[in-house]
Amino acid sequence: MDFLEKAIAQLDGEPKHSVINFYTAVEIFLKAPLVLDHWTLVVADRAFNRQKYEDGDFVSVAFEEACKRLDEALKKPLKASAKIAFDRVRKHRNRMVHFYHSGTTAEEREAIMLEQAQAWFELNRFVTRDWKTEFSPYLREFQWMERSLSARNHYARVKFESLKDDIGAARRAGKLFLTCPTCAMDSCEVQVQYPSIPELTKHKCRVCFHETTKLQIDCPSCGDVDQYLEPATAFECQKCSHRVPEDEIYDLIDQSNYGPDEYMDADTPANCDECQGYHTVCEYRKGYLCTNCLAFHKQTYRCGWCNDPCTDPREDSYTFGCEHCEGHAGWHADD
Repeated sequence: MDFLEKAIAQLDGEPKHSVINFYTAVEIFLKAPLVLDHWTLVVADRAFNRQKYEDGDFVSVAFEEACKRLDEALKKPLKASAKIAFDRVRKHRNRMVHFYHSGTTAEEREAIMLEQAQAWFELNRFVTRDWKTEFSPYLREFQWMERSLSARNHYARVKFESLKDDIGAARRAGKLFLTCPTCAMDSCEVQVQYPSIPELTKHKCRVCFHETTKLQIDCPSCGDVDQYLEPATAFECQKCSHRVPEDEIYDLIDQSNYGPDEYMDADTPANCDECQGYHTVCEYRKGYLCTNCLAFHKQTYRCGWCNDPCTDPREDSYTFGCEHCEGHAGWHADD
């Protein structure tokens, strides 16, 4: 894991060292299932000596032999695409270690990063799918690393290619995909969360996992209907450049019509328990919408202590309060 983390850190600034560290990690991960089955499977010399093995005084199997033993001893051969990708990095790594290899031209850097991206993708599948049980303690770290890598163009391209058929089938089934603002792939699926509110959509990228919510609104200045608001941001019309600051978004979206005498008994503005927003929830489409995180709620509740409207029905709110008050227990804590 240390070698992999170092390889990620060096991807942009030190591609040669990144490849060296990455391939070192690949070899270790390939040999780990062999060791888990029996320590002798990772020793190249047939004159097995357990003490020498524990002392580190042994020669471990090379790449080809490790692949062979995964197949013959464990009956779980390395996928052909993975073997090809790893072998390319192995050869590149050997050139860098044993011969002069500048890797400084734009073309060489591009080749190195794309080659490594393909190998990263295969290693991720090897660890998180093929040997998921054996590598279970490291799956969370691999998820983090893939999120980090998926935002990079080279890895995103490789992963998008692997998902092309699935995305194509989803398109044919009627699903909408847009270009992801993070990885720039046409892999961001648009999902309508509530049929009665088609203008409120969830955008989730299948490549880099970028996720956001968008609300389609009419520009209050030019009236253009194809404008969007995202969570915790000001609104700016892409057509006329009219801007609504973040602290005025509530008034832009709110659909309530309370009179001055009804304010004290009104259900809004309410507090959002999704983002802990204070008085950010307004009335919208026979429900309640948080103008900060764009979470939609079907109803509001009252805090048992401060009586403020909120979106979470806390049974003990009189005693312990809500996100914005201390409740009866807190109020009398110093008594």
